[in-house]
Amino acid sequence: MRDYLIFRLYGPMASWGEIAVGENRHSFSYPSKSAIMGLVASALGYKREEDEKHVFLTKSLSFGVKVYNSGILLRDYHTVQVPPNKGKVIYSTRKDELRDKLDLNTILSSRDYRMDAMYDVCIYKKNDEINLVDIQNKLNEPIFPLFLGRKSCVLASPLFASLISENDLFSAFSKYTKYLDLKFKDAKVDNFFENKKLNSNYTEYIWENDSKESSTEIRTRRDEVLSRKRWQFSERKEFYKMIPKEDHNVSIQS
Repeated sequence: MRDYLIFRLYGPMASWGEIAVGENRHSFSYPSKSAIMGLVASALGYKREEDEKHVFLTKSLSFGVKVYNSGILLRDYHTVQVPPNKGKVIYSTRKDELRDKLDLNTILSSRDYRMDAMYDVCIYKKNDEINLVDIQNKLNEPIFPLFLGRKSCVLASPLFASLISENDLFSAFSKYTKYLDLKFKDAKVDNFFENKKLNSNYTEYIWENDSKESSTEIRTRRDEVLSRKRWQFSERKEFYKMIPKEDHNVSIQS
C-alpha cells in the first residue's frame, strides 16, 4: 500500500507553461511538475528566494495527474516592451530590460490558456523526510494564494485535498472520485463537478517514472525544479496512458 495525497484543480482559466521561446508562451494540456510543486510550496508558505526548500520539495515528491477535461484553448494577444539588441549586452532580469525606458521597442506577444479544465492531481513520497498530512492541511488552508499556473488563473473551488491509501495510482484516483461523490451526496448539494467531467470517451493519466503502473507512452518534460530564483529546470521522464471511459473505476495494471 502507498499513501497518495490527491486534490482537485478546477478554474475558469489555467496555464501550464512549456519551454518559452521568443514572444510566445504556450500551455500544455495538463499541469507540469513545476506548477504543482509551486502550488504546494505556496500552500506551505515558501517564498521564491528560498531555493533550498523548493528543491527539497521537488526531490521528495512524485506526482501524477488524471485529466478529466483538458479545457478549451484560449490564445491572448498583447503587446510587450523589450529592449533592442545591443551586441553583447545581457539582461539578467525583467527589471534590467526595462531600466532604459527611452530605448524600448514594442512587440506582439501571445499567452495560451486552458478554459474550464479540470484535473485530479496526486502527490506521493520519494522518501520519508516529508509529511503528507502537513501538506494536506496546508492545501486545504494555504498560507499564500494558490493559482493554476499564472496569477490571473484563480481557483473556482476548494482543493478537497485527501489522503488515500491504495495499491496503485489508478485505484487511488478512483477511490478519490467516489469520496468526492459521497461528500456532495452527504451534504445534500448538487455535485458541482459533474458537468465538467469527460469531454471525450477517454481519460488521460500521467505519472512519474518511479511508479509501477503500465503506460502506453513515455514523455520527456523539462519541468524539474533546479532553482526557482534563477528560473532553472531539468528534464525528467513521465508515463502517459489513455483509458476508456467505462474502465475509469478499475485498477489498470497491464
